[in-house]
Amino acid sequence: MANCLDVPFFGSKFSAVFKDNISKGLPSVISKISLYSAGTGEQVALINADYLTAIKTGGSAGVATDLMARKDAHCLGVIGTGVQAYTQVLAIQEVRELTELRIYDPIPDRVDKFAERIAKVAKVQNKPYRIIKCKSVSELVFNSDIICTCTPSLTPVFNGSELKPGTHINAIGSFTPFMQEIDEETVVKAARIITEHVDGLWEAAGDILIPVEKGVVSKDKVVGSVGDCLVGNVIARENDEEITLYESVGSCVLDVSMAIATYEVYKLFTCRKFL
Repeated sequence: MANCLDVPFFGSKFSAVFKDNISKGLPSVISKISLYSAGTGEQVALINADYLTAIKTGGSAGVATDLMARKDAHCLGVIGTGVQAYTQVLAIQEVRELTELRIYDPIPDRVDKFAERIAKVAKVQNKPYRIIKCKSVSELVFNSDIICTCTPSLTPVFNGSELKPGTHINAIGSFTPFMQEIDEETVVKAARIITEHVDGLWEAAGDILIPVEKGVVSKDKVVGSVGDCLVGNVIARENDEEITLYESVGSCVLDVSMAIATYEVYKLFTCRKFL
């Protein structure tokens, strides 16, 4: 059976934003991962990566939140109600004892459906936090210890002036140089910014690139990666008053790794089926 998996791989990922998909009940971000044999160059799999991407992003943000958020952070606010928002909640509820989950989306029906979905999961996993449907984004921001922005917006989705001291932000939606889901005031207020891959941030994170290009902040604001924090090379938080920012731009290494893991499980299942 080991022979079924004894093949090295390389891969590529395609992602595109289709904002009108939301009204059609489809994900706004469509992703596919192509996996190839490193020995022959043949394509061995084409994988729908929408949910894999969300799992990867949620898991990464969960680790970042554990490192960067205050230890007593108990209220999570999520802006957006898609699959990325869902996996953010799943991850963060594992690293902090949540008492409240606040949800905001400009489309009320989406908030209702999202709240219902989360309530079912929270009940099964015995997570007894209150779920609050916010009528405004200000209501969410002002009352949250941890904020996740999970939208395809090209413009800021909340006002940084409303952040309270000690807030941690996971900025998930911006992944191109012209997307700015987080406003410049938030970037200025952040004591430090951490990401998955620093080089990738300087290629794709409009949230940070735009204020840096304007001279509003310097590049020094980005202090390193989640990996740097895990090995102790970078301090994630120095005190409970700091505002911290995790800027997620994605990592192709993680994407391809997840695709390989998925393909290997498929191959194991196929091998067992025909033994």
